[in-house]
This record gives sequence, structure tokens and C-alpha cells, in this order.
Amino acid sequence: MEPFAKTHDYPIGVVIPTYNRIDTLLICLKHLEVQTWKDFEVIVVDDGSMDSTAQVMKEYQAQAPFPFRFLTQPNGGPARARNRAIRELNATACLLLGDDIFASPDLVRLHCEHHRSHPETNAAAVGLTRWSAEGQTVTPFMRWLDRDGAQFAYGDLLRGVSPSWEHFYTSNLSLKTDQLRRHPFDERFRWAAMEDIELGYRLAIEKELVMSFLPDAVAEHLHPTSFRQACRRMVGLGASAHLLGEIWPEHRIKSVSPIKLKLRSLLQQAWVLARLTDAADLLTHICVPNPLMERVLSLHSTLGYQQAAQRANSSSLPTP
Repeated sequence: MEPFAKTHDYPIGVVIPTYNRIDTLLICLKHLEVQTWKDFEVIVVDDGSMDSTAQVMKEYQAQAPFPFRFLTQPNGGPARARNRAIRELNATACLLLGDDIFASPDLVRLHCEHHRSHPETNAAAVGLTRWSAEGQTVTPFMRWLDRDGAQFAYGDLLRGVSPSWEHFYTSNLSLKTDQLRRHPFDERFRWAAMEDIELGYRLAIEKELVMSFLPDAVAEHLHPTSFRQACRRMVGLGASAHLLGEIWPEHRIKSVSPIKLKLRSLLQQAWVLARLTDAADLLTHICVPNPLMERVLSLHSTLGYQQAAQRANSSSLPTP
């Protein structure tokens, strides 16, 4: 592969935000050490970790086998952490990875080749992320989440669906660095939920996004996820969906009929939702997917949305 025109020191740089995952982060970096493409830099931003991340990363920086920088910031979320690294990056293209993502040996090369073949500013590429078989037991529920569930839709991409802003997954995604500087992540998203989708949508409506899918740019994801953990995540996703709707009103949840609203309110009462969650958890060990599982996940998402709406309404009320 020929090099990019020399507008930056590196053709591609890797950006990794991290929070309290030093053991997993070290495995992530080990996979970058054995990439077949060697001409890249790495920036890790510690988003206010309370474990040994800072100490271990400073030691790693002293002997890293590739150009490596370690930055720190007070806890502000992955959007702010990525923006910080992108401002510092000295590479034409930016590859966004998670700290629990393990790159296959050709991953950096494939992203780099894509941007060499597509020098346009609006070119973006999403690779294939799948569950790691090491360090966790991949359950049928996790496979559903990854393929067709509430978390990712890689199944659609593998079936030939054209990628769009809805597949703007920062676990394994690359864009031009200058594009990300002009269109940074919205730092109002304080957690890892929909901050990437919001940017993808923003770029798409501004005609600044042409997505490609790189099925051979494979990364493995180490993040054991039970049904109950997914329910908790859905509450956060619901809160992020509310923020997305505040930013882009066309994405607000449409009003529902009074009867449906009353039924949903009943189902979301703490004791009712707890029992539904118990039942769905048991059923998920037997059959995946199942209607109750999907309904309970949806209820947790709606609960998060409504809680965020209540907080927003309370903060907007005038003080007496």
C-alpha cells in the first residue's frame, strides 16, 4: 500500500477512550502491537479512572512499540475523551476503538487502505465487531444483542444492508481526522450511549457521511452481558434517546394513546417491572429471542427516557 499524501505524520491514528478497565485496555493495546500495518499512532485518553490506569499507562508509554500518547481528563464521558484525542491526533485518518475491543491483525491496514482508496472528506468505514470467545462465555442472548438486538445490527450489514448513520458504531469506526475536528462529538452525552449515533446522524443530514462496511476488519468485543445488565444499559440508552430528541426533535418519541400510556405506566411500576424482569430473565435462559425479553428491554428503555424527561422538566422550572 502506498502512503497517503504527507499532510500528517501518520496515515492513520487510533483513538481509545478508557474508564476503569486497565486489564482490558492492556489486552486491547497488545492486539495493536501485532498489527500487520505499522505506520500509525495511538492516543489513549483516561476519562477520570479510579483504578491503576494512569500509573500503568505512564509505564506503558515509556516502552510502547508504536508512537503512543496517554492523556488524562476529569470524568466527562467518552464523547469528550474522543474529542480531546482527536484534537491531538497527527494522522490523516482516525480509527475509533473501545478499550474492550481487540483488533484482528489486519484491522488497521484495512481501515487505512479504505481511506487511501476513498480520500474524500466524507468517507467513513465501520468494521465488523463480534463477541470475543476468550475471557467470557458468549450466550445466545449476547449473540442476539450483537446481531439483531437492541445494541448493534451487524446482522443487517452481513445480510447486505447498506451501512448508514444508524451503524455509526465507535467500537470499530474510521473517518478523516479533519472531518472529526469540524464535527466533534456532542459532549452533552456524558455516557457511552448514542453519542456516536448522534454524530452519525448529524453528518448524514449535512451530506457529510458516506459509510462503507469492512467485514474483514474484524474486532472482538470483551464485555460479558447478562439480561439484567442489558436492562440497566437500556435505561441509559433511553436517557440518551431523550437527549437525542432534544437535539433533533424529529427523533422524539411520538405520543401514544392514553390507554397505552396508562398500561405502560402500570408496567413500569417498580414492583411490576421487577417481576417482569425476573420472568424474562428466566425465559431468556430457555429461548432467545422471546417476546417477553424484547418487551421488558423496551420498558427499561422507555423508563430511562421518561426519567430523563422528568429531570429536564424539573431543571427548566423557574425557582420560586
